[in-house]
Amino acid sequence: MKKFYRIISLLLVMGILLAGCGGAGTVTDEPAYTSSAEVIGELSGMSSEVIDPDLTCTITLGNWPADTAPESERALFDGYKATMEKQYPNVTLVPDYFSYTLSNYVPMAKGGTAPSIFQPPFTDPQLLISQGLVGDVTDALEAVGVLDKFSPAYYEMLADENGRIYGLPRDGYVLGLHINAALFREAGLVDEEGLPLYPTTLQELAEYGQIIREKTGKAGLVFPASETYGGWLFTNIAWNFGCVGENALEYQDETGRWVCNFTSDECIAAMNYIRDLRWTYDILNVDATTTDWAGSHSLLGTGEAAMNFAADDSVDQPTANKGLPVGDFALVPFPAGPEGRYALAGGTCYMFSPDITGDQATALMAYLKILGKLPFLDDDIIAGMRADYAAKKDRGAPVLPAISAWNDEDYNAAKQAIIEQYCNVDMRLYDDFFGSISEGTITLRAEEPVFAQQLYRELTSVIQRLITRENADVLKALTEAQESFQEYLDDEINNA
Repeated sequence: MKKFYRIISLLLVMGILLAGCGGAGTVTDEPAYTSSAEVIGELSGMSSEVIDPDLTCTITLGNWPADTAPESERALFDGYKATMEKQYPNVTLVPDYFSYTLSNYVPMAKGGTAPSIFQPPFTDPQLLISQGLVGDVTDALEAVGVLDKFSPAYYEMLADENGRIYGLPRDGYVLGLHINAALFREAGLVDEEGLPLYPTTLQELAEYGQIIREKTGKAGLVFPASETYGGWLFTNIAWNFGCVGENALEYQDETGRWVCNFTSDECIAAMNYIRDLRWTYDILNVDATTTDWAGSHSLLGTGEAAMNFAADDSVDQPTANKGLPVGDFALVPFPAGPEGRYALAGGTCYMFSPDITGDQATALMAYLKILGKLPFLDDDIIAGMRADYAAKKDRGAPVLPAISAWNDEDYNAAKQAIIEQYCNVDMRLYDDFFGSISEGTITLRAEEPVFAQQLYRELTSVIQRLITRENADVLKALTEAQESFQEYLDDEINNA
């Protein structure tokens, strides 16, 4: 049980590739830039050799792009599929776009309709494993030779108490602050080189947001306070107000019982900060209680808001998806609070349906290898990586240093060299973010350790109350949320 619920230090997990753009050489003798159409053509034209004509099964690909995804991204996956079909002619691949949430996945898993592969966040694997809702792929991972590439912490997140593995890492991320640099320029918040004078503290964020509201009429900060999003972002703010250690939002007491701790002085101060963003500084988007994660990116990308708490893995959302030019976008460190500078470190993994067969698991490892998601290097994998980053560049998404999910030096170096080949940004707009991680000036923390989504839901409800009712009592709202979440913990884990 202690292993199951241990807080994982992701700072030790991630091999962060921070060389920036340029200077590390290239993987091949290709020119500095090849378009995604050319690279995708190269991908689909390679590896006509049949690897296993006997492997016969059908796999549904829940990681397939949506119909609304950019054409280059869909073409990229078509290229992956074509390569897979050449190498494994009797494996049938069924594209099956699936936008994972815990609530929509569970009934599918229980009903036998879950996709063969899907992509949950790292908050959910242990819950899915404990409930028997995902498939064991240990033997397939061993057969393909990647078990020794797992860091111990990733292994811990994706394995059961017997050491059987049910997933593999896709990528990692660190939460920071997305900046619409065009609005900062309009508000006069730029230095002599025209770079945004971004807030380094939460207090500065409130003050700069107020200036932006006054100068541009736009929201200083977009804050998605619907569903679980508001509570999720609030935890990072709360850490920076001191909700860590003995003041953590949830902790295990000396008896092993999980305790909710929303009414500490530190948590109250953090929640008062959120209330002040609305009623004192008036910098939030007007529809915060109905804004979701996608909506927050849309508001930043379309110029309706100047700042958004978001990570390096979602920089394509306001840019490629919503039209903000990469030159008008910046990613900076999460602002410090009065009690420290912390940033959420998390990520996404691949997991598999609970009824997956051995042949399906083997086929899925082959598929992920073609995608370049396993730590191997050959011509096909290099082509797949290049196609991925070429497509990012062509659709106007920032191509940035990667936070690697594997601890293989050769694989990570090859990936970074490709990233440099396709880099399309002024790294001065990103250097402080990546530097804060590599230099250790920001402390990385994993998400809250147990039933994080329910914790976020409770805190989101508090935030909704406070930003819609000016005279709402912060302590009363947090006390009610604490009682509700404590009852949930008692029912689900303390009395189990």
